Amino acid sequence: MASDEKPRLSKSDDPLHGKDVLDIVLKTLDVDLGEPRYGLAASWAEIVGPELYLHVKVVDIQHESLVLRADHPSWANLVLLQKKRIIKAIQNRYPSLGITTLHVLGA
Repeated sequence: MASDEKPRLSKSDDPLHGKDVLDIVLKTLDVDLGEPRYGLAASWAEIVGPELYLHVKVVDIQHESLVLRADHPSWANLVLLQKKRIIKAIQNRYPSLGITTLHVLGA
């Protein structure tokens, strides 16, 4: 191997699939998608739906509150209109997180 070449992650000449690369990166970063915090972020699109997902992101979980960021006040208002549904979906999927409320930060 030349000095400027890095070792390959793939054992064959075939490139790795995207999922395999992601698995390697997550393992390197010690991220376990089975842990509820990461699971929530990974399933956020399913929880809020494709339209809200594009405009509202999970920022943090502080105590019993899910902190979100909306890219426009209109999207923040839509989240607040669906607050009960979103919290219920999170509680059903990830009860160990103890989420009881959410806060939306503006852009």
